[in-house]
Amino acid sequence: MNSIAQHWDVVRAALADERRRAKNLTRVDYVTFLPAALEIVEQPVSPTARASTWLLLIGLALTILWLTFGKVDVVASAPGRLIPADNVKLVQPVEAGIVRAIHVRNGQYVRKGQVLVELDPTVSAAETVQAEAALQTALFDVARARAVLSALDGKGLDFIAPQGTAPQLVATQRSLAAAELTAIEASASGRSADLQAARAARSEALVQAAKLTETIPLLDQQLDAYEGLLTKGYAAKLKVIEMRRQRFATIRDREAALATARKAEAQSSSASSTMAQSKAEARTRILTDLAKAEADARLRQEELTKSRQRSSLQRLIAPVDGTITQLSIHTIGGVVEAAKPIMVVVPKGGSLIAEVKILNKDVGFVKEGQPVAIKLEAFPFTRYGTIPGHVESIGSDAIEDEKLGFVYPARIILKPNTKGAIGNFKLDAGLSATADIRTGRRSILTYLISPINETIRDSARER
Repeated sequence: MNSIAQHWDVVRAALADERRRAKNLTRVDYVTFLPAALEIVEQPVSPTARASTWLLLIGLALTILWLTFGKVDVVASAPGRLIPADNVKLVQPVEAGIVRAIHVRNGQYVRKGQVLVELDPTVSAAETVQAEAALQTALFDVARARAVLSALDGKGLDFIAPQGTAPQLVATQRSLAAAELTAIEASASGRSADLQAARAARSEALVQAAKLTETIPLLDQQLDAYEGLLTKGYAAKLKVIEMRRQRFATIRDREAALATARKAEAQSSSASSTMAQSKAEARTRILTDLAKAEADARLRQEELTKSRQRSSLQRLIAPVDGTITQLSIHTIGGVVEAAKPIMVVVPKGGSLIAEVKILNKDVGFVKEGQPVAIKLEAFPFTRYGTIPGHVESIGSDAIEDEKLGFVYPARIILKPNTKGAIGNFKLDAGLSATADIRTGRRSILTYLISPINETIRDSARER
């Protein structure tokens, strides 16, 4: 403590001496003529040097404080471009075809539903005609089957042709249905004739058996009478034997007639069963044909729908209101490939967003919702400023870029108050942009010594 006090006393004495010397300043002109050694001693200290020293010290202190506590943004730069918020619309044919007409040009404004390009419809039109003919044939088959079923059910031959059918075709199809019904009825008529013949034979056999049955008692009486006369000697024995033979023959004939009746009855039952079976088989066959015809009609209807859809796709129309860009066909009769875009429609009036590619080294620090400053290549930011926004989404998988390597696609939403223009310049889709995504903040000192730290770490590993 004594040492500090002594030093403090020395400083105070020196300062007091300086003040006294400042009060008793020797005139400059007098000091000028003193010897050099005395001139240095007597010359008062310049206040400018002292002030400069203090200013330098204060500036150094402020600089150190600024470097230590000052913060700068840490940004990840991602190149990209402006696109419509609902994306551009590609116009592409469903299948390969030949260009028949081109109704638009690059830069032309089009309305939704407007025809852009027509392809040659020859093939699709032929397929549509074939599909219509096949469907009509299937519908005729359905109508004929239903008409025959109606007739079999006793409701008459009610043939209902498809709408729009030519009268001559209706007459032809009705005749075919009538002919089919006639064939079924002819087959049933043959079975009915067999049934009637069997019933007639049975009736005739029963009548014959009844007659013989009535004759047998008479023969018995005659036989008894002759046997009585034979006993008395009034009749010949041969006559009695003849009467007995006649009686036995009559009994056999009656049994034969009854057998014939039973046979005819069996034939009648068989004919009746056969006729019923024939009708059932005919009905089953018609029902089967109807089911097949209806299934075929549904299939043909689907084919016709598909064919008409293909025909409609030969006319490429605008999906939205917008402007035509990137038109790649210009030759009538040229060939277009299936699913290959032939033009792009940029939607009208929609807001713009930035579609950017985040570098692989930065993606770990970029999060959804982080603020972004969009710099446009067409409008230098030092003069026109930047467009504020935020990160809306980041792709979950990387895509390969020829120049940047593997990158992650991201969408940047512009602030709602951004009118799509910087100053008086209107922004359009397709403008190249760079998105500075603010991922954090760090001190200026850390920023300055970061390259030194990296160099030290890298060099420390060298052999």
